[in-house]
Amino acid sequence: MEQSTGVRLAKRMVELGLCSRREADEYIEQGLVKVDGEVVRVLGSRVEPHQHIELTRPATPLADVPVTLLYHRKPGDGGQWRTLLNVDTRWQDDHDEQVFLPRHLRQLHAFGATDDTCGGLLALTQDRRLLKKLAECEMEFLIAVDAAPALEALKQATVGKLSRQSDRQLRLVMTQPAPGQIAALCAELGAPARSIRCIRIGRLALGKLPDGQWRYLQGWERF
Repeated sequence: MEQSTGVRLAKRMVELGLCSRREADEYIEQGLVKVDGEVVRVLGSRVEPHQHIELTRPATPLADVPVTLLYHRKPGDGGQWRTLLNVDTRWQDDHDEQVFLPRHLRQLHAFGATDDTCGGLLALTQDRRLLKKLAECEMEFLIAVDAAPALEALKQATVGKLSRQSDRQLRLVMTQPAPGQIAALCAELGAPARSIRCIRIGRLALGKLPDGQWRYLQGWERF
């Protein structure tokens, strides 16, 4: 489809009486608009007057409400998780009826597996009402080490509640750690962390969410 001529698709939809301008942008983002039989998702796309425009199915405008996403992050992604959140990486067992829109990736605040060395559960929210709650939430981390320190040494930990899960795994419960804080704690104990994984934020566990996939927070779920 030619992008440099014609009029904006959203404007043309309004001219044809298909919807309002705001609804047009939402329908385009939802992938509900076809131009000459081809789905167009890019805002700002342009069309010629002779081209056929249709809505692929009846659509209800989504309320402009903040969303919260739960993502099973892989460690070492360089903080580029925004580029990994899309329709293709959404968990197939996410039964929330929310339609994914690019705007859902804007102004997200991250909690949980925020450090680049940490994998596991990452909570991403646009909802400012949740920020204080998440900042104060108890979070659980599993830390793989070559040899777990003795119990007496663990009692000297200066942050959180640190315990042994096995000879090669530690469990740490604390509120949101600062970048590098968990790795530094392990180094001080003489047991450098081989891997760090967040498995719980408040009352929500990582559960069956697959590695590298995400889902929407359900309306009934609470941290």
